[in-house]
Amino acid sequence: MPANDVECYLDHSHLTAADFTAFEQLVAAQRNLRPYTDSDWHLVLSSSTRGSDGHWESTYALFRPSGAFGPRDSGDETYVRVHFDEHGRALPDQPPAPRALPPFAAELAEYLPGWTVRASPLNPGRDLAELRSQTWGWGRLPWNTVSAPHTALTLTGPDGERLLAVRTDKDAPLVLGAAKPDDLPDYDPAAVQVPALVALPADVPPATVAAEVTTALGLRCRQAVWQARTSAATHALSALHRLSTAYIPGPDSPWGHGEIGSLDSPEDRNRAAWPYTETLIDQGPYLMAGIRAAATIEDHLDPAVGPDLRRLDVTETTLDQLREVRNSWRDAAAAIVGTHPEADWVRQRAENLRNEEAWAASARLTDGPIPALTAHLTPRIGLPTPDREEQVKAAIVRSGNLPRQSSPVPAPASAPLGPGAQRPTR
Repeated sequence: MPANDVECYLDHSHLTAADFTAFEQLVAAQRNLRPYTDSDWHLVLSSSTRGSDGHWESTYALFRPSGAFGPRDSGDETYVRVHFDEHGRALPDQPPAPRALPPFAAELAEYLPGWTVRASPLNPGRDLAELRSQTWGWGRLPWNTVSAPHTALTLTGPDGERLLAVRTDKDAPLVLGAAKPDDLPDYDPAAVQVPALVALPADVPPATVAAEVTTALGLRCRQAVWQARTSAATHALSALHRLSTAYIPGPDSPWGHGEIGSLDSPEDRNRAAWPYTETLIDQGPYLMAGIRAAATIEDHLDPAVGPDLRRLDVTETTLDQLREVRNSWRDAAAAIVGTHPEADWVRQRAENLRNEEAWAASARLTDGPIPALTAHLTPRIGLPTPDREEQVKAAIVRSGNLPRQSSPVPAPASAPLGPGAQRPTR
């Protein structure tokens, strides 16, 4: 058993929300006297304290890591100590009920119409692990899940922007940075420029913070999210194209099996293609919305861009079809119960049918307009969208087709009317 808390207990800053879920499952299994193991953690002991009246007061458990946090070369064992509520949920289990915003946050919300400002719960343990997992491009954090910051605000913008505003101490600067969208895909880090942190003085007024958010950081956040989505989609389309050219030898072919650039069967190809297809299913709607919002009237008239814009309907229809394929497969998989061989065979058959249908439809995406349009419109993402009516007027003026204006004919002067007189009606 560990004798020194500082040296032998693992700091919670290394933990994730998945770790806390594993802790809960291990404790629940012990309480219910049923076997359960986890690949990363082993429950060493748990202890509950009750008062003289028999009511529950506290519970804690010790876990020994067996995965990424396993014993070091020195042989010293490291443990993690976690507190639980009466029902076995790692504290804190859920964020507390909504409460009034602190004065600074409430005033900041007034300067950010269309944005949502929410104070993040800062209880040690899971709350701080989740706050840590939200940061995007922050590097080394000035807090951990044992020592909480003084203030943390989550700012959500009307176009899906997510920012964090953190003050590590009462009189510390306010640090603004990007937060990960909930559905951020895997992307090429070289293709994405995550906004740098912005540190504002401790006494900064809310109006200044709001101006920084709306004029600079929010814009860069939208651009970074767009870059991540286009990076993931472009990679998925390239992978699907490579799979479409892979050599699949026939059943009687003496060569090709297992060689680089070949696949043993269409089923193997379809199975390899599914993760990339699912990336397009998830990211496609965001890309379609961004393209349509950023495209101008002149883009539609441009012979180099207009044809691709007119093909977007086909792309959206294909994405809807693929989404239906996934939904149908999920419904079928949920209806298959049991672990017997027949159930496993049915699951595999359902996956093969899903992959086959998805492969047949995804060909329309690999030859579609997404890569060209995203590359053309990326410089505009995040910028204010011009008024459509003004776009039309500007396009007409530049085309030289402005309707000829006739010279106005001055109306004849009328003599003033006397008292009680009326002008004749037409």
